[in-house]
Amino acid sequence: MGYEEKARANHRNGNNCSVSLFKAFADKLGISEEEAAQMAPAPRSEGGKCGGYLAGRKLLEKLKPEAVEEFEKRFHEQNGDDRCAELIMKRRLQGKNCNDLVGETAEIIESML
Repeated sequence: MGYEEKARANHRNGNNCSVSLFKAFADKLGISEEEAAQMAPAPRSEGGKCGGYLAGRKLLEKLKPEAVEEFEKRFHEQNGDDRCAELIMKRRLQGKNCNDLVGETAEIIESML
């Protein structure tokens, strides 16, 4: 199972966006999924920003710090925003949901590692 599938499955199993991504990439961090879940930033903890966005930034800060700026650029190009409420509204209009965002964010992170 790839990172996108792992992240989506974590989200479907009741984890928030941030925890879903951290658990998916736990092997890259060299820690257990439980430890990874504890490290995940709280969604909307920084000015209402999306948990997927916050997790992507924090994961790359730990795994490949030089890629953080590129991640931010790609996330914004793909989504047009990084604030949770705005992304939820925009995605509903597109027939997408947070699980889609988690999967797409996992793809961005994986492509940068």
